Amino acid sequence: MSPSKAGVAVVVVLLSAVLACRANAAKTKIESVSVGGDDYMVEWLASEAFDKTWVSRWVVEGDCQVKAENGKLWTNCINVGKVNAATIWYKTELPADVVIKFKARVVPPKEGNSANLNIIFSARELDGKPIVYGRSGVYGEYHKFPNYIITLTGGIQPGWSRVRRNPGFKMLHEADVRSQVGKEYEVIVTAQKGRIRYYLNGRTWHDVTDPSPLPGGKFAIRTWSTNSCWSDFKFGRLLETPPGSRK
Repeated sequence: MSPSKAGVAVVVVLLSAVLACRANAAKTKIESVSVGGDDYMVEWLASEAFDKTWVSRWVVEGDCQVKAENGKLWTNCINVGKVNAATIWYKTELPADVVIKFKARVVPPKEGNSANLNIIFSARELDGKPIVYGRSGVYGEYHKFPNYIITLTGGIQPGWSRVRRNPGFKMLHEADVRSQVGKEYEVIVTAQKGRIRYYLNGRTWHDVTDPSPLPGGKFAIRTWSTNSCWSDFKFGRLLETPPGSRK
């Protein structure tokens, strides 16, 4: 190779490296986020648009009717089967210090609607390995392996929100709040060094610390006897707490 051609090759390699670095930087966004009087430094890892390829990133367990349409995920779980439930796993593993942000809404009818807008996170199998998909969707199945479950219920039920740790379905915290049919909720969940906080439309409803926190793992949305709509998911890693945040 002539010196001139060698020089051109070096420039091309360096330019490719610079462009690759810029592309990787564009995928990761670090910003300060404030919610409910608390400040977080977040490295955003991924978002979900529920386009035609959504099934490559999520796995559905249960017997509900689940579809993606207009950038949203819709579930029909009222009188559709024996279980009437869906647990929908996000395939990518999330870190222990995590922030999860999304919007959710209970869709009519009101009759027979349990208004379940629940989530599971930091989930692993009993041996610590990644979640094996294929459970039937029966609620009790998810109480047998490590995870946190945060429920939000209403509709035909009295309504509540609870934070539980599994295995064992151990109650960590309970809040007197209920979901309403037709109302949209912006949900933000954070876990940092065992401290779990849960916000609905900017208000803090759970703030509890697990002294022996679970490591990171899989995330899922969970609903039973509910028609629901989910959208605008963002997943991030919590890096640090900026000065001036509430302790």
